[in-house]
Amino acid sequence: MKNLVKHLKSIFSFYNKGTSELMSFRLIFTRFRQVLDSHNRAVEIIADMGDKLGGDYLFDINYIKKAYSELSDAMYNSLEDFDILTKNKYLKLHDVFDNIDALIKRTIYDIPSACNELILLCEDIMWERYSEVGGKSANLAEIKNYLKINVPDGFAITTRAFDEFIKHNGLNEKIESLVEGVVKESALNELQDLVINAEIPPELNDAIDSAIKRFEKGFRKDNNVPLACSVRSSAVEEDGEFSFAGQFETIMNVPLECGSVEDAYKRVIASLFSPNAVLYQQTIGYDIRKAKMAVCCMLMVDAATSGVIYSANPNGDDSTMIINSSWGLGKSIVDGEVDADLYLVSKGANPVILNTRVGEKNYMLTRQNNYKISMVKLPDDMVKRSSLTEQQAIELSRHAMLIEKHFRKPQDIEWAIDKDGRVFILQTRPLRVQETQAVIRMSEAARQSSKSTEIPIPEFAESDTTRFLANTRNDLRQKARSDNILMKDKGIVVQHGIGAGRVFIMKNMDDIDNFPKGAVLVARNDSSNFIRIMPYASAIITDVGVPTSHMASLCREFRVPAIVNTGNATQILRHGQEVTINANDDSAIIYNGIDDELLEHADTSFMKMENVYEFRKKRYLLRYISPLNLIDPLLDNFTPEGCKTIHDILRFIHEKSVMELVETAMVGLKGQGMVKLDLPIPTGIVVVDIGGGLNITEDRVGKYKDRVTFEQVASIPLRAVLKGMMHTGVWHADAVSLGVRDFLSSMMKMSDITSNSMEYVGYNVAVISGEYLNLSLRFGYHFNMIDCYCSENTRNNHIYFRFIGGATDIVKRSRRIQLIAVILKKYNFNINIKGDIIIARLANIRQDEMDNILDQLGRLIAYTRQLDAVLNDDGAVERYARQFMEEKY
Repeated sequence: MKNLVKHLKSIFSFYNKGTSELMSFRLIFTRFRQVLDSHNRAVEIIADMGDKLGGDYLFDINYIKKAYSELSDAMYNSLEDFDILTKNKYLKLHDVFDNIDALIKRTIYDIPSACNELILLCEDIMWERYSEVGGKSANLAEIKNYLKINVPDGFAITTRAFDEFIKHNGLNEKIESLVEGVVKESALNELQDLVINAEIPPELNDAIDSAIKRFEKGFRKDNNVPLACSVRSSAVEEDGEFSFAGQFETIMNVPLECGSVEDAYKRVIASLFSPNAVLYQQTIGYDIRKAKMAVCCMLMVDAATSGVIYSANPNGDDSTMIINSSWGLGKSIVDGEVDADLYLVSKGANPVILNTRVGEKNYMLTRQNNYKISMVKLPDDMVKRSSLTEQQAIELSRHAMLIEKHFRKPQDIEWAIDKDGRVFILQTRPLRVQETQAVIRMSEAARQSSKSTEIPIPEFAESDTTRFLANTRNDLRQKARSDNILMKDKGIVVQHGIGAGRVFIMKNMDDIDNFPKGAVLVARNDSSNFIRIMPYASAIITDVGVPTSHMASLCREFRVPAIVNTGNATQILRHGQEVTINANDDSAIIYNGIDDELLEHADTSFMKMENVYEFRKKRYLLRYISPLNLIDPLLDNFTPEGCKTIHDILRFIHEKSVMELVETAMVGLKGQGMVKLDLPIPTGIVVVDIGGGLNITEDRVGKYKDRVTFEQVASIPLRAVLKGMMHTGVWHADAVSLGVRDFLSSMMKMSDITSNSMEYVGYNVAVISGEYLNLSLRFGYHFNMIDCYCSENTRNNHIYFRFIGGATDIVKRSRRIQLIAVILKKYNFNINIKGDIIIARLANIRQDEMDNILDQLGRLIAYTRQLDAVLNDDGAVERYARQFMEEKY
C-alpha cells in the first residue's frame, strides 16, 4: 500500500501539467538533484553500516534497526524521485526493493523463512533463496545459472523439508533438550539413531520421487552407466562465513531411486548432530538447537580426475592459484589421504603453470556399477604420471578466476573431469586467506614450564654503541636458535603462525581422546576429525597431506599453525618433547624447546569478534545491502531484475537518472545545452548546460555542431577540474587506451553523440552553470563524483567529492583510498573513509582558493585512475603521495 500511494503521487505529480513535454529542463534537473541527494544519503548509510558491521565496533541490535530504518526511508525517497524523473519507466524496481527489504527485515527481526517448497531444482534456485537451500546449493546454482559453468544437475531438499521432517517425527523436544555447552555424546548418539530410523513425511516422499523421475527421463536413455547421485549437506551457514569443512556427511554413488535417496538424506540430517559437528558449531558460536540442514542432491560425475583449486594462494599471494589433483574421485584429496599432484598457476588473462609437483599416487577412489565406492591400486605407469594435462590445468584456472570474480573473494573449489574431458564444478566456498600477521598458540603449561634461554652478553664499556650491543645479542641468539633446529623447510605451510608446546604423536584416531590442551599434534595423515582438538592445539604437523584438504581449511578457520606433507615428522619429533613451530610464508622451522622471544613478537589474537554468532548473524544482512553486482551498463543484466542488493538498485537509479538527463537534453535542448566535450584526453564527458556554463555563438555551433572545446567552457568549476586533468604528465595515455574494453571502453561508449540510436550508456556527464558543477566520472570500475558551487560569496561555496571502487583486491583498493585521503587532507578536506568509499567535503572557501583546489582534484582523479594496480605495499602510499605533491607524475 505504501508503494501504491507513492506511485500514484509520482504519476499525478508528474502529469500535473497534462503531458511530460511541458516539463522544463530546469524542473528535470531539480528532480535529478533530488535523486542525487537521496542516492548520496543511502550510499553513506550503507558505508556506515558496512563499517560498523565490519568487525571493529561493538554495537547492539538497536543500531541496526535504526540504521536500516534510515536506509529504507532514503530508498523510498530515491525511488519516488526516480519515478518522477523517468516517467515511471522502471516501476519493477519497487518489487525488487520490496523483496530485498523483506529479506533484510527477516534477518533483523528474526522472522521465520516463508519457504513453501520442499524441493527446489538447481535452475530454480535464485541467490535470495540462500537461507532455504543452504550455502552449498546456493553457490552451485549461482555458478550454473549465472556463469554457465558445468555443474552436475541436481536439486535441493529445503530447510522447510527439514522442519517438516523434524516435526513429523516429534524430534523437536529432543533437540530443544540439548543444553548448549554441556551436550553429552550419548544424547547426540541417541538423537542420531532416532533421525536415521525416522519416517519421511508423505509429502516429502512424493516431492523427492517426482524430482528423481525427472532425471530418469532425461538421462537413462543416453547413458548405459547406472544413474547415481551424491547426497550432500547444505546447512544454512555452510560454505559461507565458515566452511564446516568435513563436518557433515556426504553419501556418494547413491542409486537414483526414492528409497535410497531418502536413506542417504536421513544420514546427512543425522550428521548435523554428530559430536564433531556439534563441537565445531559450539566453537564458532552456533546454537545447535537453532541449526537447520538443507541437503544437496546432484548426479555423480564419472570422474577420471578430481581435485581442489584455490583461486588464491592461501599463504597470502593473490597473484597465484593452487591446484591439487589425483586420479578418480576427489574425496581422497579433501580427506588428506593421498599424495596428490600440485600445480602453482599464475593469475591473469593467460594463466601460466609456474611449478608442478607430481605426487606418488598409489591408489585411486572410484565408483563401481554396484553403487559402491572402492579404493583400487593404480598401475605403475599412473603412479607418478601427472593427473592433469596443461590444457586442463589452464581451463580449471580460468574457471576459478571467473568464480572468484563473481563471488568477489578467493574461492576454495572442488572439481571433477569426467571421462569425456568435461570439467564440472562440485562445490565452491570462500577461501580463508592468511592474515598478514602470524598467530601465536601456546598452552599455559608450556609458558610456565619454559625456561629462560637468555644468552649471556659480554660486558662493554659505556662508550660502545647501543646498536653494536643489539646486533651482537641478536647474532648470538640467532646462532643459539640455529643450533636448536629440529626440522627446516619440509612440508607445506597451510596456516601461518607460531605454536609452542609438548609434542603429542598420534598413532591412531583413538589417541585423540588423550590429547592434552596446548600440545602440538603430530600425525601420519591429516583428518577433519582433528576439529575435536583444534580449539586448544598449539599446532598441527602431519607426514602426509595437501593444502586443499578439509583439515587445512579448518586450521585456517581456527588459526591453528599447521604444516602438512613433511614426510617424516612423526619420526623426527619425540612424544613429550617441547618444541616451537615458526610457520611463515611457504616455509617452516621447528625448534627444540620453547623460544620465548619468538612468542613475544607474535600476534596474540586468536578468535576475532566475527566468531560471535549474533554478530555474524546480523552482519549476514550485509549480503543483501553492500555488494555491487551491477557494474557495466552495457551488459544484458543491467535491468531491475538484475539488481540483487540495495547497492545494485542505487547503481541502477544513478545510471538511468544520468541517462534520462542526457536523453531529455538531446531531444528537448538540442543545440541549446547538450554537447560533447572535445578534449586531448579520452574522458568521454558530455555537458548539460543549465545556464552560463558554455560560451557558444551561433557561428561556433554551426561549425562544431554538437562539440565544444575546453576554450568554450565558461563554468568556473568545470574549467578548473579539466585544467587539472589535462595537466602535463598527469594522464598516462600509454596505461589506458581508449579502445581497450577492460579499462575505459567497458564504461565509456564513445560512439557519436548524434547517433539516432539514443544509446548514451556509459557517458561521463557534467551538469554545469557558470558557478555550479555536478560531474559524474566512471573510469573502468572506478567511480568519481564532484558536486561543487564556486561563487564570489564564500559562504555559499562547497566541494563534495566521492570516490568508490576499483577492480583489484581489497588491499590494493584500500591503499588507493589511503593515498587519496593523504593528498586531500593537505587541502583541508574533511575525510570520511568507509570500506572502499572515500567521501571528502570542504566548505566556506574563497573562489580563488577553490580554483586551485579543483585543479588539484582534477589532477588527482587522473593520477589515481589506474594506480591501485601498482600499490603493491604499504610504503607505496607515502611514496606516490609524495610524488604527487612534488608534481612528479
